[in-house]
Amino acid sequence: MLYAWAQTVVTGALLFDTFVLYPNIFADVPQSLSTSMQFLSQSSPGSFLPGLGAFTLATGLITLWVWRQERSVLKYFLAGILLAAAFDLAASALYFWPRNVIMFTEGQKVHSAEKLIEASRQFQSAHWVRVAASLIASCCAMLGLVAAVRHSGRGR
Repeated sequence: MLYAWAQTVVTGALLFDTFVLYPNIFADVPQSLSTSMQFLSQSSPGSFLPGLGAFTLATGLITLWVWRQERSVLKYFLAGILLAAAFDLAASALYFWPRNVIMFTEGQKVHSAEKLIEASRQFQSAHWVRVAASLIASCCAMLGLVAAVRHSGRGR
């Protein structure tokens, strides 16, 4: 199923950010933010993740429609999509993007070092909740995929 694949890619991208990019981005705020802005000037997680998130949501909604009659499958997909919608899509737009603007768009031109440090701490703390929710959403998507395969095999 395309949705299970897409959700797993989202989680993988978040894990990459968490363990490869973020240790460098947040190493020595505010200096590391300036360095990161230069490094990520051509492309960044913000160039990739919003489109992937929208694609994942779209494939998730199609998956819900396809499996709407089979509750044993639907419940897993629904749980994963709700987690992703709440803790990734909504949280990104309402919580993470405003902090990204403070740290990366406005930066030291507008904000004090203390404000940038505060925004980075808030971002990093909430990010772990987003990662956990994404991991659980991926597990739900995979459980839904297994349930769908099992259900499809019953008709043979």
